Amino acid sequence: MAQINPFSSLVLLILASIASSLLSGYETIVVLLLVVIVPFFFNVNILRIMWSMKVMLITALLIFLFSYFGKGTLFSSLSESAKFLSIIGLSALYIKKSDLIDLSTTMGSILSPIFGKRGRKAASAVMMTLALFPIIFSTATEMMNARRSRGGSFLYHPIKSITEYTLSMMRLLFQKVVIFQDALYSRSWTTGGERTKVLLGKRDWTIMVLSLLLFIGFVLWKKVF
Repeated sequence: MAQINPFSSLVLLILASIASSLLSGYETIVVLLLVVIVPFFFNVNILRIMWSMKVMLITALLIFLFSYFGKGTLFSSLSESAKFLSIIGLSALYIKKSDLIDLSTTMGSILSPIFGKRGRKAASAVMMTLALFPIIFSTATEMMNARRSRGGSFLYHPIKSITEYTLSMMRLLFQKVVIFQDALYSRSWTTGGERTKVLLGKRDWTIMVLSLLLFIGFVLWKKVF
């Protein structure tokens, strides 16, 4: 069975992210439940993936707290956190299941005939951005394990602990990004270099067209109702 090209999956993800901004509170909770439950039928434990991204869970908690203190309603604050977690869950699932090299080459094949070298640079920039997510997840896990081995806890002085954790993680992330960049350059990788062309098949075009039609239908439905 032919695999779906990651570019068509990215289009679907972008449209789904835009559509999530139009959801009501109850709809947001339902979408989060679907994001958690549906992958189980495909042998993907999205809860385990999200648990490994503790920095994102902390961010969701901060969104809830700031929203609650700003608006003063529990349900609206929960829906804001649920919306964030839904997008993060879908993004993590996309990165886990997609080949970023194929994504970059496909985007380069689409954009380079129109924009030339700039198109290939844009495709490379997207690939580099998405490639940082696994680095962020692994770094967050390393930081949490190191903190746990020293008996650290966020329950004591939570604001100070979160601040120290975030700053330390940013320093470690910067070091890892530099190492990642050096590894690419050591292989003579350039942002505007030629790539092997990867073309979209009928299956991919069908998915993108159906995704766009569903998105337009959803927007019109929200406008009417």
